[in-house]
Amino acid sequence: MPLFGSFRIGRWFGFPIRIDYSWFPVAALVIWTFSTREFPRALPFYPSSTYLAMGTAAALLFFLSVLLHELGHALAGRMRGVTVEHITLFIFGGIAQAREEAKRPLDEFLLTAAGPLASLALAGLFHAARLAAEAWYAPPPVVTVLGFLALLNFILAVFNMIPGFPLDGGRIFRSIVWAATGDLIRATRWATHGGRLFGGALIVLGLWNLSRGQFISGLWAAFIGWFVVNAATSSLRHFELRTLLRRIPVAAVMNPRGRVIEASLSVEHAIPEYFLRGGQEAYPVERDGALIGVVDLGAVSEVPVDRRAATPVSAVTRPAEEFPVAHPDESLVDALSRAGTGTPSLLVIRDGFVVGTLDPREIVGRVRRMQRLGLVSPERVAETGARAGEDIGAPPAKSA
Repeated sequence: MPLFGSFRIGRWFGFPIRIDYSWFPVAALVIWTFSTREFPRALPFYPSSTYLAMGTAAALLFFLSVLLHELGHALAGRMRGVTVEHITLFIFGGIAQAREEAKRPLDEFLLTAAGPLASLALAGLFHAARLAAEAWYAPPPVVTVLGFLALLNFILAVFNMIPGFPLDGGRIFRSIVWAATGDLIRATRWATHGGRLFGGALIVLGLWNLSRGQFISGLWAAFIGWFVVNAATSSLRHFELRTLLRRIPVAAVMNPRGRVIEASLSVEHAIPEYFLRGGQEAYPVERDGALIGVVDLGAVSEVPVDRRAATPVSAVTRPAEEFPVAHPDESLVDALSRAGTGTPSLLVIRDGFVVGTLDPREIVGRVRRMQRLGLVSPERVAETGARAGEDIGAPPAKSA
């Protein structure tokens, strides 16, 4: 879940790798902490340039370790039939963003445990590298950095095993409760309470350290605690919302078949008649009553103003085969899983005919109105959610 927006840097093992913009200030703070406090304390009497090089190398290798931690989740998820869409590094770690939840408690346990196990393996590798560097009389800064990375990866594994959602330990705890009770919603709520308690304890610890003049450690503890509390709360809301969406068919919130643009209409006339007056950003396009594709706001906006009168809508229409579609009887979660981040709406098709459109941006608002009107309720979700483990969509985010 990007916090402030993210950008892609490449692919590993088929998984897109992204960096959230929140990563940069934290990376700078980590480098500063390593260079001005940790390494001067561990290895005194070296020039500041050496500490800066050590801090930069350690920070980059640590963030690489976080990436490998998330890659462990992603590879285990792939083996257990869970589709991981991308891996994102963000303010306090990373997330392997999955399209759907694990179908069984055992799958949840195994794909979650893969992350801490990867961190423990990295701790062992860095420790072995440190011993080898010592044996080969490597420079003390190299030995110190390797030892520091071994310790950091061990701490990362232990920290993530705290039994509070959305940390790995909370997800493992959830899988155990899920297996024992058969109720995924109850398990998620219990694990969320653990996450809130743990985050609250960190905040108290941070404030205590601040009161004693330990500014850096107090600030870190309070900030991480605040982040964990908010992540636990938002993860539970995300989970409950997706559980609710799993129980609502597309037909309940779709826009019934409305206006259709004739392929021969010029872009100049389509803009005021459809894109300015209507609330949709995409419209089906027909020629002689047959669907040929979809035209959206982005496509018509790219046509130069002086060419819009001579450009028919068909010239900027995407073929119907390339456009994501939904069926009126399927769940909202299933339909949304096919919508990309840039998809303005989905065509709802039955028996080859367009019967409506589904705008992802409108779904949450419409579901909330359905709740206010008593058409859906959290109680009904709780009643059906005990059997929803194989149905629910993408899992909540977790911090590393």
